[in-house]
Amino acid sequence: MKKLGFVLAIAISAAACSREDALEMPAGGSDVTVQKKDGVTVEGRLVEVQASQVIVENRAGVKTTVPREQIAEVRKTTATAASAPVADATRPTAEAAAEKPAAAADADRRASAPSERAADSEPAFREVTLPEGTVLALTLRTSVGSATSNVEDQVRATLRSAVRADGVQALPEGTAVIGHITDAQRSAKVKGRATVAFRFTRIDLPGEGGMTNIRTGTVTRTAEGTKKQDAAKIGGGAVGGAIIGGIIGGGDGAAKGAAIGGAGGTGVVLATRGKEVALAAGTPLSVKLTQPLTLRVRLR
Repeated sequence: MKKLGFVLAIAISAAACSREDALEMPAGGSDVTVQKKDGVTVEGRLVEVQASQVIVENRAGVKTTVPREQIAEVRKTTATAASAPVADATRPTAEAAAEKPAAAADADRRASAPSERAADSEPAFREVTLPEGTVLALTLRTSVGSATSNVEDQVRATLRSAVRADGVQALPEGTAVIGHITDAQRSAKVKGRATVAFRFTRIDLPGEGGMTNIRTGTVTRTAEGTKKQDAAKIGGGAVGGAIIGGIIGGGDGAAKGAAIGGAGGTGVVLATRGKEVALAAGTPLSVKLTQPLTLRVRLR
């Protein structure tokens, strides 16, 4: 019996040694991956190998003891794997920060997206200047006339076409401009032709731009002269008087009739006013700026 027990002890010891040798432990100081039988993996530098256990130290300096009976496999870590950085929660490195997961980067982009959208939604503005001499093509919206208007009466018009400056639309079509009558003279009975004049002093900017002061040249309209018509009236009266005087009193009667008829024609002219001048609503006209106009234009 003693001999049998001794033989069994030798067999068990040999089996244990064969299992330890089967693990093929690398030399101490090597980077290894220890696969435990429960599926847990321990990685690091193999700092100690004993008959009952091995000790592995990771890059953070933490040592892990793994009993021999729990080890399923020991592999020497390849150079690529050994050089891979090990993240340490207590001491984050620049490399670990640079390797932020894509999901976190996407979350950052989503977080910043609302502010970017808000910036895109805010309107952009630009200042442009219409130089002196810029022509404004207008359509008159109020009627004016020498016989119907008075000084300081309001005059309104709208832009017939848009005005552009510096490559952008400074004033859209339909923009309202406001001014007033500066002169209104009816035609006289003896001399003096009818006149009406006005200019624009304000512009009603679209949107929330409000009113802006402007200065334009004066629009003046004067009635046509009536000299030819007056001469015809006087001459026609003289001719008619001569014919009647000739029938009644002969030659002398004709001369007297002509004088009387001419005098009568002159009287008609002196008693009659000349032509008036008027511009109806819808009349197209153009004015020029007499000083530069700076505008804040919305781009979007």
